[in-house]
Amino acid sequence: MSHSDATFDNQPNTSAFLDTTLPNLARIFDYLVGGTANFEVDRQAAEQMLNMLPSLRKWIRLRRAFIQEAAQLLHREGFTQFLDLASGMPSDDHLHAFAPNCRIVYSDINPVAVSYGRSLFSDRDNIAYIRGNGQEPESILMSPEVLKLIHLDEPVAIGLNGLQLFLGEPHVKHLARTLFEWAPNGSKLFLVFQTHGILEMPQTYYEFLAMCREAHLPIQLHTLEACVEMLRPWHPSLVEPITQFLGLPDDFITPADREGIGMAFYAAFLLKQDIIH
Repeated sequence: MSHSDATFDNQPNTSAFLDTTLPNLARIFDYLVGGTANFEVDRQAAEQMLNMLPSLRKWIRLRRAFIQEAAQLLHREGFTQFLDLASGMPSDDHLHAFAPNCRIVYSDINPVAVSYGRSLFSDRDNIAYIRGNGQEPESILMSPEVLKLIHLDEPVAIGLNGLQLFLGEPHVKHLARTLFEWAPNGSKLFLVFQTHGILEMPQTYYEFLAMCREAHLPIQLHTLEACVEMLRPWHPSLVEPITQFLGLPDDFITPADREGIGMAFYAAFLLKQDIIH
């Protein structure tokens, strides 16, 4: 199956997870991080992506490693509640494994991930998985699960990993402002900035973007400066190369991994600062 012929299952469908005839983005990314909640059709589609962007698996696994390390760091700082947007396919090595006994609300627009997450956490009183659209953050914040598990008398750790890739700049700015107005002082955003360093992209990169568009996920990379600016008025408290944050050697990312576009990932934490009158 060539990428030009691929049809992706990414539409609302309560039985989507059981459909093994079409590749699904949530299951593809699960495969790329080493998960098992995927089918042969997903693995084939993932390998097509890797043919176009060979470093994709390394970058995605770096992002998962960041989420795990960030959860531990925030837990040590005293955070006891997390709201995670664009959570993807749930797994045993997600936030809850590294922030034990915390209250966590996962959210994703993909019905496959949501269906699987609700099944996985059905017996956990402190964890919920809800359907949510990053373009409509108000509906997420007013959901019964968020109202029950997220207490606004203490700071919230908010994960936004991947959303800057898939949402246009106006939607990201609206999301950031809405979360800022909702969150208690001392709350933090945590995410990976996925950036590019040049303006002219190679043809293989455009082919990769075309494949993603077929999956109704138009990817957009930004400069580091643009990533930070989109999230104001949140204040960046830490922004550093993801390899530095994870304690990896400087040469862990090779020139080939940058795919000819200066691709780079940054670990980022942004703070809602106390208002001083």
